[in-house]
Amino acid sequence: MSHDPQSETRDARDDLIGCLHRAWVERLHWHYTLFNELYLGCALRPALIMISRAEERLGQWNGQSRTISISESHILTHTWEEVLDTLRHEMAHQYVDEIFRVPHAPPHGELFVKACRLLRCDPDPSAPSGGLQKLEGSRIERDRMLSRIKELMALAGSPNEHEAANAMRMAQRYLLKYNIDLAELEGKSEYGARYLGNCLARVQEYHYTLSSILQEHFFVLSIWTFSYDPLLDRPGRILQISGTPENLEMASYVYDYILHTANGLWRDRQRASRSGARSATGTKLQYFAGLLRGFQEKLAKERDVLRDEHGLVWTGDSELMSFYRNLHPRVRSVSMTGVSRNGEFRAGMNDGKKLTIRRGISGSAHNRGRFLPGPGS
Repeated sequence: MSHDPQSETRDARDDLIGCLHRAWVERLHWHYTLFNELYLGCALRPALIMISRAEERLGQWNGQSRTISISESHILTHTWEEVLDTLRHEMAHQYVDEIFRVPHAPPHGELFVKACRLLRCDPDPSAPSGGLQKLEGSRIERDRMLSRIKELMALAGSPNEHEAANAMRMAQRYLLKYNIDLAELEGKSEYGARYLGNCLARVQEYHYTLSSILQEHFFVLSIWTFSYDPLLDRPGRILQISGTPENLEMASYVYDYILHTANGLWRDRQRASRSGARSATGTKLQYFAGLLRGFQEKLAKERDVLRDEHGLVWTGDSELMSFYRNLHPRVRSVSMTGVSRNGEFRAGMNDGKKLTIRRGISGSAHNRGRFLPGPGS
C-alpha cells in the first residue's frame, strides 16, 4: 500500500476540525441553556445546534428542523462575545416562531425586536458589536466639558511630573463634575456595554483590582462574565463594562494604559535585577497586584480631596444600574485568592502610588483605536 503524506495531513486536519466543532457545539449549548434560563425563564424548548461551513451567514434558525446553525468562519474570525450575540439573535427567531406563534411574521419585524429585547441582543443583524461612538461624537451639551478633559489628558503627558500630576488631578475633577452634571440632565441617558481584554482561564488579583478601579473612579459598572476561547477549547471569563459611550471610551483608555504601563515597569525591574541593581524577590503577578493596589489607594486619596475641598461626591447612576441589572439579572460574588505580600508586592505598591495616567502611549500598546486623541490628533 502506497504512503500518501498529504492524505494523512488532510485526515489529521479533518479530525482536529471535527473535535473543535464538537467542542464548540457543546459550549454553544451551554450558553444557550444559560440564556434560555436567565432571560426567558426556560420558555424555549432546546434546539439542535450545529456548526456550518456557510460563509454568507453568521447564523441561521431553521424552524422545520429546529436547528440553529453558527458559521465556522464566524467563530474563527470574530470574538466569542460576537458569536454569542449571533446565538441570541437566532434564539430570538426561534422565540418568534415557537412562543409568539404568529404565522408569516416578518423576519425582523416588531415581534422579533421584542424577542431581541428579552434576549439582550441587537435586532440589527448587521450592527457591529460594540459600535459605540468615540468621545468626539458626544452630544453638543457635553462637548465643552469633554474637550477640556481631553486637553488635560494631553497635559498629563508632560515630562514634568508635577505638571502631569496636577493635570490628571484636574481631569479627574472635571470627570466627577461632568458625571454629576450628566446625572442631573433631563431625559434618558444612552448606555452600552463593552468587553475589555481577552478570555482569561484564571482571573488574577490585579485583574479584579483593575476592574474595581474602573468602577470606583471612571463611572462604569464592571463584571467578569463567562467567555470561551474556541481555538484552545478553554472556558474562562472576560471583563465587561457598562456605561455611557463617553465613560466607556475613557475606561477603555485607562484599562489599556494601565496594563501597558505595568508591563513596561515590570520589564524595567527585570533589567535592573539582571544588572545587579536590584534583587528579584517575587513574581510578576505579585508586582502587578501591588502596583494596582497602590494606584487604587492613590485614586482614593485624590477622590477624598475632591470631596473635602470641592464638595464633589459621586452618588451613582440609578439608570445605569437598571441597565446593568437588565443585562445581568443574577449577579453573584466570587471569592478571590490574593498573592503573598512580599518584596515585589511592596515595590509595586510604591510604584502604583506614583503612577499617573498619561495620554499618548506609543509602541505595542495594542490600543485597538480606543485611546483619546488630543489636540491635533
